[in-house]
Amino acid sequence: MRLIDSGITPIVHIPVSPIRALDSDDLDGMLCAYSKWGVKYVVVFDRPNMRESWAAGEFEGEKLVERFVDYWLGVAHRHMHAGLQPVLSPLQQGGTYWDTSFLSAVLQTLIEKGEDSVLDQMCIALYSYAFGHPPDWGRGGSSAWPASKPYQTPPGSQDQRGFWSFDWYGEVLMEVLGRIPEMIMIAGGARRSEINANESEVMELAWHTTCNTSIARAMHSGHLPATLLNTNFWVMVSSTGTEDEKDCWYSVGGKSVPAVDELKSLATISGNAGRQGQRSYFESPRPVKVLRHYVLLPNFDWGRSEWHWDAAGPYVRQEGASCGYSVDAALQAEKVTIVGGEDEIGYEVVHQLEQAGCIVTRIKDEMMVNVANQGGLVLEPEMAKKI
Repeated sequence: MRLIDSGITPIVHIPVSPIRALDSDDLDGMLCAYSKWGVKYVVVFDRPNMRESWAAGEFEGEKLVERFVDYWLGVAHRHMHAGLQPVLSPLQQGGTYWDTSFLSAVLQTLIEKGEDSVLDQMCIALYSYAFGHPPDWGRGGSSAWPASKPYQTPPGSQDQRGFWSFDWYGEVLMEVLGRIPEMIMIAGGARRSEINANESEVMELAWHTTCNTSIARAMHSGHLPATLLNTNFWVMVSSTGTEDEKDCWYSVGGKSVPAVDELKSLATISGNAGRQGQRSYFESPRPVKVLRHYVLLPNFDWGRSEWHWDAAGPYVRQEGASCGYSVDAALQAEKVTIVGGEDEIGYEVVHQLEQAGCIVTRIKDEMMVNVANQGGLVLEPEMAKKI
């Protein structure tokens, strides 16, 4: 295949609907063909934790998880027969049947069935959509957000319905299997059609750009788990009149969204850094900064403040900066702007950033109030006080 010859690893997704038992002979022919062509990952079925993925009345029937496992095992065994790695079907983040609970039940069922060879070889397919949240929403999993429970996410807490869904799945996998298999992302990142939960309106295009650029930078800088083999933004192109057309990065006429230029620029920077060679990297007196500018928001004991995220938006757009709550990400930036007072982000963080070679400035909350109350007024550079 031309994709493989170009160094691209294709992921084939076959979202059979409704979910049902499939003919073994048909599967053998299809999977053997893909294996012969050099394809490694073939994903069958989609979102089994959603009612819409099943025939009428099937979802409400008894032993839903066991029935899905039986259908999927029929596929997994044909994967191995064709020399392919079994891939567990992706779940809807949240979902009609809460996805982390569904995943745990599937794994437990496979163990009870004695499917050790499948468990040893399989990898996990997943979705990692941002769902209108900041790019680091849900980072750290349930250990970082213990108040979140299935079907219940208290105010100020976070859950797996954000880009970092793989952290939550990783916890489930570790708890049940004692290890985290490889994971492949079917689709993820910010979609143009996402709704702002606070305003019930479509998110701004600037959010789409900033969120996806921040995700790409996290990937390039090695901040994502090693078990996550890829990121996969949704969706590059689509036919006119389809459901996915509103999320396309490239329209039918060829026009692209701003995130395309941002990621191209990032790829150029990464490529140039790679061509400098290992010697220049190791001889550098400071780590290479992969971010130009990061806006750091406060992280409170009760959770993360959506108000700070919304208030900082105009400044982030003006500066073309990445934005989030992660000190680790901020350490990778040449310039860091702190939003909040000393009682919200203390001097110990400032010292840590400066020790890492960051140029640090601070914007006090009262400045952000003025911005938020004046309908998107952007901050002038002198309003950011240098520390």
